[in-house]
Amino acid sequence: MTPVYRAALGSDFEKLHPNVQWRYGVDSTSGVAQMTSGMVESVFCTSKLTPPVLRFFRKRNVMPTTTSRLVPFFMDNYCYRDERGRECLAVIRRFAYSNGEQRLHSLLVNGSTGLIDYFGDGPDLLIPLTPRVGPGGSLILESEPMRMLSRGLRMGMRGLFATSMRYVEEWDDEAQRFRLDATVRNVTLGEIMHFRGWFTAADRPCSIHEIPDEAWPLRLEERE
Repeated sequence: MTPVYRAALGSDFEKLHPNVQWRYGVDSTSGVAQMTSGMVESVFCTSKLTPPVLRFFRKRNVMPTTTSRLVPFFMDNYCYRDERGRECLAVIRRFAYSNGEQRLHSLLVNGSTGLIDYFGDGPDLLIPLTPRVGPGGSLILESEPMRMLSRGLRMGMRGLFATSMRYVEEWDDEAQRFRLDATVRNVTLGEIMHFRGWFTAADRPCSIHEIPDEAWPLRLEERE
């Protein structure tokens, strides 16, 4: 199978920094998982979201909901093919706040319409992504407006509620580690969430039977 970002970028994948290519050069046949650890220097969640929405997002591992700084951060990547035969990259992000861990679970899929990111355990959000190569061989992801998938929370995301995401991952030659910068913005509320920081990464052997349960969404989502 072809790794999700290589399939989405085509020949431009070779323009990524070699270390970013290494990060995303594995697929469901590689037999490895990638474990990272680092520090989120700044994580922000807007106070404009209502408490029920924040509780829902936190419970479903859609996004961190606590603003803080210097939060230990872990990100684990697992590759597999889902029941529809789609190549998938599951990303489990963990924010180790002093008062308890919060998570952001997402599943990148090579869909029939392009690269799709499903957020949350449901999954609860569908995010169509357009990847490109940025300065220094960085990976830049920019999204079209998100779509709500949840069967519980009902919230329209068009017009004034349109929400999009931008993610940048790059290699820092001076510090010899990766950097990331993620931002979610809403047309009406402005910046909803961001987190920025650094991490190091290492591969480890991982069979399909060793992939943790949380890497699989609660249901197979066919909407793209």
